[in-house]
Amino acid sequence: MASQTPKSVSLTFEPGSQDVEIEQGETILHAAWQCGVAIKSVCGGRGKCGTCLVELPQPDEAATALSPQSAQETSLLPRSQAGTHRLACMTHVHGPAVIFVPPESRAAATPPSKPYNDTRVALAPTVERVTIDIASAGSEPIRSLATRVAEALADATRRPAPTILPAVIAEYSRHRGFDTATRLTVTLHAKAGVIQLREGERTRRLGIAIDIGTTSIVIFLCDLADGTILAVRTASNPQAAFGEDVISRITHIHRDPRLLGRMQGLIVAEINRLLADAARSCDVDLDDVLDAVVVANPTMLHILMGVDPEPIGRGPYMSVWTEAVDIEAAQIGLVLAPGARLFVFPMSSGYIGGDTIAAVLTRERDFFRGTQLLIDVGTNGEVVLAKDGELTATSCATGPVYEGAHIACGVRASPGAIDHVWAIADGKLGWSAIPHPDRDSEVAPIGICGSGVIACVAALADAGIVHRDGSLDREHPGVRQDPTSHAAEYVLVPASASGTGRDIIVTQQDVRNVQLGKAALRAGIEILLRDQNVGRLDTIYLAGAFGNHLDPADILSIGMVPPVAQDRIVPIGNAAGDGARMALFSTRFRDRACRLARRTSVIELSWRSDFQDTFIDAIALVPDPLAPDTEGALA
Repeated sequence: MASQTPKSVSLTFEPGSQDVEIEQGETILHAAWQCGVAIKSVCGGRGKCGTCLVELPQPDEAATALSPQSAQETSLLPRSQAGTHRLACMTHVHGPAVIFVPPESRAAATPPSKPYNDTRVALAPTVERVTIDIASAGSEPIRSLATRVAEALADATRRPAPTILPAVIAEYSRHRGFDTATRLTVTLHAKAGVIQLREGERTRRLGIAIDIGTTSIVIFLCDLADGTILAVRTASNPQAAFGEDVISRITHIHRDPRLLGRMQGLIVAEINRLLADAARSCDVDLDDVLDAVVVANPTMLHILMGVDPEPIGRGPYMSVWTEAVDIEAAQIGLVLAPGARLFVFPMSSGYIGGDTIAAVLTRERDFFRGTQLLIDVGTNGEVVLAKDGELTATSCATGPVYEGAHIACGVRASPGAIDHVWAIADGKLGWSAIPHPDRDSEVAPIGICGSGVIACVAALADAGIVHRDGSLDREHPGVRQDPTSHAAEYVLVPASASGTGRDIIVTQQDVRNVQLGKAALRAGIEILLRDQNVGRLDTIYLAGAFGNHLDPADILSIGMVPPVAQDRIVPIGNAAGDGARMALFSTRFRDRACRLARRTSVIELSWRSDFQDTFIDAIALVPDPLAPDTEGALA
C-alpha cells in the first residue's frame, strides 16, 4: 500500500503576519523557526523551561487546531494564562491557527552586529586568477582542451603544468562555446590546484569568512585582492530551536540521529541566505566567491560538517577530529562559485575550538610575553592563558545565563533589552536599555540581556540589596515576595514603565544563576593560574560580543575575573571573526592557526578533583572571593 503524503496546515505568526505551511503534527516551535520567527527555547524544546510561551489571540478557534494541554505543559504555564497561552515546544498543530509571540519570548532574529576590528595583514590569499591564451582546437599537434590549458598555464606561471581534474572540465563544459574559446581565466588554489575555468578575462577574487556561534552567525564578504570587507551580515543561529547550548543539541542528535542532517541543513541554508543578501547589496557575482573560511566551537563545526558530535558530550569530551580541514564548499551545500574551497579551522579539544584558536591568532607578540588571559564568555566560557609564550586553555560551563537565558525576565541583546544597571541614591537602581536603531524616541524595556544581568547583580550588591552570599535582603523596600513560590524578587522596572505591561524583576534564582556562571568561569581561571604558578596577570582580553559590552567595574566587583586594574581589562570585539578574515586573506595565518592549535595544552575541568572546592569558594559576590580571608559564600 502506498504511503500517504502528510497533510499540510497553515500557521500565522504575529506580529508581522508571517505565514508558514507545515506538516500536520509539527510543533509551533519548529514551525516558527522554519519561517524565520525566532522563539526562545532554553531547554531545546524538551518541555523543561517554559521560555517558549506564546499567546493565542483566538483561543476558542485555536482549541480545535492545537493539541490538548498535557499535565506537564499546564504545570509550566503561568496560572493566570493557562487558557490563553501555550508552550510552543509542547503544542502540536493540527489545523490553521494564529499565534502571537510576546516580546519576552522572542529570540533576536537578527542579533546586534558583533563589533570587529578592521585588521590589515600582508595579503597572500589561497586563490589566484590567471588569464591565459590557449591554442585553438585545430592547432597542430591536436591536443585535448585540458592539455592546451595546462600548457598555457605553465607558460604563464612558469610553474610545472598542473593536472586539471575531470570535475573542473565537466563544470566548464556546461558553458556554451566552452570548446572554442581561446582566452580563459584559470582559478588556482594553493593546495587543490585548478578549481575553475572561465571564458574571457575575470580578475575579481572574493571570499567569505564565517563565524558560527551557538546563538548567532556572522559572515564577512571580502575582496581578496585588496583586503577590504565589502559587506557584513548577522543572524541568529536557527539551531536554537533545538536548545540554547551545545549540550541540548548534542542530546537531541543522540536521541534522534536524523536531526544531525536537519541541524546541518538549517545552518548551511542560513549561511547561503546571508551570503546571497550580501552579494546582492554589493552587486557582485557569487561566481567570483572563490574561497571561504569558517570558525566555530567544536560542536558547531561537527554539525556543519555532518559529523555526529555525541562524543563531545561524554568523557573524555574529545572531538572526532581536531586538524584543519580543506574541502570543496559545495560538499556541505554552500552556494559559492563552483569549485570554491572551504577551510575549517583546527581545534585543540572537544571544547576549545576554531573560534578560540582564531581569537588567539589575532593577538600580537605582546600577548606571548608575560602573563595574559583571553576570555570568550558565552554559553561556554573559553579561557586561554599565555605565560611567556606557553598556551594553556580550558572551557567553563557558564551556561546560557550570559545570553539572558535562565533569567526570569531575560532576553537577547536587542532593542528594549536593559543592558546597563547602576546603583543610585537611597538604595535604588538606575538602568538603560538598548535603543532602536531606526527610532529617536526611547524604547520601553522588555527584559534584561546578558550584560544587563551582570550589571544588575553588581549594582544590587553595590547598593546592599544583595548580600555577599547572593541572598536578597528581604527587609529592603524594593524587595518583595513571590506569592506562589515565596521567593524574594526585586522589581527593577514596574509594569507601568515596561514594554510588556508586566514588572521586570530580578529573582533570587536569577542571582543564583549569575553566581553559578561566574563561579564556573572564575574557578576555571583559578585552576589555570594555579597550574602555571601565575600570581599576577598583566592583561585580561575579553573576546566576543558579550565580553565587549561588559563593564570592567561590574565584573571586578563580583569577582568574575581576578583582581587587576580596570584599564588592564581590554575588550577586543569579535576576535574569532577577525581571525577568520586573517586566514582568508593569507595562507600564512592558516598555517599559524594549525601550529597554535597543536601547541595549546587543554585542562579538562571535569576531571579535576579541585574544581568543586574552587567553584564553591568562587560563588561569593565580592571582588576576590578566593582570597584567604573571604568567608564561605553559602555559610
